[in-house]
Amino acid sequence: MESPPSLARCALRSTINSMGRIPEETVNQVLAATDIVALIGRSVKLRRAGTNFLGLCPFHNEKTPSFNVSPARGTYHCFGCGAGGSAIRFVMEHDGLSFVEAVKRLGDAAGIRIEEDVWDANAEAEAKQRALLLKANKEAAAWFHLLLMKHQIATPAREYLKSRGINGEMAKRWQMGYAPENRAFYREWMAEHRLSEQILVDAGIFSVADQDEHGRGGRSYPRWRHRLMFPIRNDNGDVIAFSGRILDPEQKGGKYVNSPETALFNKSRVLFGFDKSKRFISKAGQAIICEGQIDMIMIFEAGLQNVVAGQGTAFTEQHAKMLKRLCNEVILCYDSDAAGRKAAERAFELLSPHGLSVRVAALPQGEDPDSLIREQGADALRSIVDAAPEFLEHQIRHLRASTKGEGMVERVRMAEQVASAVAVYSGVAQRVAAVNKVAKLLEVPEEELNRMVARVAKNQNNAPKSESAAQKPIRPEEDAKKLVSAQNPNSMLLCQLALADNEVLFWLRETECEEILSEVPGTELLGLLWRSRYDPSNEVSRTTFMSGLERGLEAAFSMLLARKRPPGDLSDAMQALDALNVTRLQNLLQRTKGRLRLQSISAKEMEDLQHKVMELNARLKESLDRLRSPQNSRPLSS
Repeated sequence: MESPPSLARCALRSTINSMGRIPEETVNQVLAATDIVALIGRSVKLRRAGTNFLGLCPFHNEKTPSFNVSPARGTYHCFGCGAGGSAIRFVMEHDGLSFVEAVKRLGDAAGIRIEEDVWDANAEAEAKQRALLLKANKEAAAWFHLLLMKHQIATPAREYLKSRGINGEMAKRWQMGYAPENRAFYREWMAEHRLSEQILVDAGIFSVADQDEHGRGGRSYPRWRHRLMFPIRNDNGDVIAFSGRILDPEQKGGKYVNSPETALFNKSRVLFGFDKSKRFISKAGQAIICEGQIDMIMIFEAGLQNVVAGQGTAFTEQHAKMLKRLCNEVILCYDSDAAGRKAAERAFELLSPHGLSVRVAALPQGEDPDSLIREQGADALRSIVDAAPEFLEHQIRHLRASTKGEGMVERVRMAEQVASAVAVYSGVAQRVAAVNKVAKLLEVPEEELNRMVARVAKNQNNAPKSESAAQKPIRPEEDAKKLVSAQNPNSMLLCQLALADNEVLFWLRETECEEILSEVPGTELLGLLWRSRYDPSNEVSRTTFMSGLERGLEAAFSMLLARKRPPGDLSDAMQALDALNVTRLQNLLQRTKGRLRLQSISAKEMEDLQHKVMELNARLKESLDRLRSPQNSRPLSS
């Protein structure tokens, strides 16, 4: 791993390169026009705490809010994981965008035109590729929708939607579409919109056939043919992928075929319909989770708008974190068959450790949300959702229904099966409450159930860790904490005073510090501040300085700004700089004495080094005397 000084130097070079692409004045304008509380509040449930706002951190799993947003500073900081920075940094980390893309998004929201003034080949190529992929997906969504609504070849798709109770207005609201069977339609559309086969392959709209042993094959072809199409959108509402459903039961391929992973689409980070439902989830403090796109759409249209669906795979850590930012309770609304029950178990095991309360909507046998709404109406589903039992109670009900007899042997066997679910709870209070509840429901001794849970938990803890977990990369926030802890105490004091006090910062900039900053370890953050154009009295200047830093350094400065301002003024800052100079002289003296002990030096070199030692001793004594003078009464580390 890099040492902190190396990290700081590399990050400074990165900062200069990234900041050069958009004029600093434009970045200032964007930050000044951005309400950071409103921005973060769209993704994180915030509550006022004095002059700041608190919420659960979106970047790590926590149960007690430690994520702090300061509207006065225009920054955020998590006291738990160390994440922090400006509005631009939040958009970069939360939405996975580059610096330029984040500034452009905020600029678009504020009606500010963004112009880049320096060309960067790599960044330009990446931004151009993303723009082309977004364009391809947007054009494809519009074309699929046009075919569905207007063309006779989409008649089977319209009839299918009608059979599912989906009318034209609903199809428009969700921009549903139809993927044609005939490749000629695709070729005509590509030519009309000047879309290359390669960009359609990169976007996942086309697939590439494998070559055989003779080198035949390898040509591209449409991924979806004769399918009902559902656009998949990111949090911002951009189309980033598709899901295509078969219309003919005899059709080859899966019932649903989703886009592959692309530069835009990562299925473990996207929930279908989240762009429409996130504000309703936040308002309700609760999310309904279903399995498929049509189920999600029907539930939403029925008035239960706090609903999302997965992308045909099990829930992931990222899905859990997305929901935890907005709510504390999840209701699983899966099919009532064996596959639905298994999916509910997997979802519970992932959601509960993130502090989400999990309930299960017990649908009648053979029903899914869509069929229930069509046959019995929205109120029938609403009643089931409102009465949804907690996961453990639901699990016990199912076990009882499938077990013959209610004797002690059967109840103990059920308790053994439920114990693994109880062991999922990470909090002691949660586990105690769960044991108490299950023991009462099954009428088994709490002591026996506790032993079962302990055995399961022990087996889970002893299970070999996966390779991916063992090789989990260090978070930049952890680098930030290490960087801050590696700073010289006097450098830290000087840095904090300069961050808060104009007089200290302007004095520091007029002082020759290059030798100290280049020779004393632990002065990397102070060096960045010394070389910057940061102005403590200007909020926009502060956030501009923060936004231009590499992620780890931005988190480090966010950490310092979140700390209480240390007592002191300009005289204390001068004393801290004197102490740093003492450290520099001591280090230089030690190195010079070390060279004197070398056997290979000549007599002339030895004489020169001895003179240098005498000179350094005199300068060090002078600096120490100045530090110990009566006016410098504040004790500092040297």
